[in-house]
Amino acid sequence: MSKLWSEPPRAIGRGLLISLISTAIVLPLGCLLVLLPIAVGSHIQNERLSLLLTIVPPVFFVLLVGGGSWGFLWWMLRRRAATLDAAFNPLGLSGQREVLTMRRYEGHIRGRKARVYFRRGPTLELYLSTPLQTRFSVDEADKVGTTLAGWLGRAPLALSNPALEGLRVFAMDEAWARNLLETPQAAEALKRLLRFEGEFRLRRVELIPGYLVLRLHFSNKVLAFDVDVNAEQARRWFENLIALAEI
Repeated sequence: MSKLWSEPPRAIGRGLLISLISTAIVLPLGCLLVLLPIAVGSHIQNERLSLLLTIVPPVFFVLLVGGGSWGFLWWMLRRRAATLDAAFNPLGLSGQREVLTMRRYEGHIRGRKARVYFRRGPTLELYLSTPLQTRFSVDEADKVGTTLAGWLGRAPLALSNPALEGLRVFAMDEAWARNLLETPQAAEALKRLLRFEGEFRLRRVELIPGYLVLRLHFSNKVLAFDVDVNAEQARRWFENLIALAEI
């Protein structure tokens, strides 16, 4: 089954699991701090004590659940930010938060403009500037994606380089792309970018006008509260993008 088409069921499953865990925590607390105090308070003759029992515990419940949710979100965002900072700051890229859950890093690596974007999914995108103005993309081949591309009038290149077996290439300038892919350096760089050990399920290398891009999507983890990236991995990604850009 295509990894792209298998992701929606996985996302639904993760959502259901999170809902079940949340319910298992919130429901007992609600019974203990809301229903039970109200039931007990309704049988107490002392109006002041009855009022305290029916108001204070439910208010505490709301503060506990709301504060816990925001506290967990803050912890998760800080954890992700610290992980991404540790990965990309050593390369000379400075980061900042965008919206609530996104992060962006910018800087220069070996004289080339570099950008990194992280957003929910998780999705991680690395951009490296290049003067090239054509388009091509390389990813792992799958029947569903190739069939859909055929319906849209696009066909992948027939590759003669055995080092690229299992990869799928679409190109605007096919002659240029073939020349690039015949070089051993390009084949090795692409394999290292697409076939590394890590959590990302979908990997794609693209050339868009002005930038080489590595796009990484979705996680193999059932619950991913962090992003699996470190300084050494980030350095290798950009080293291989640079190797492609300099061919």
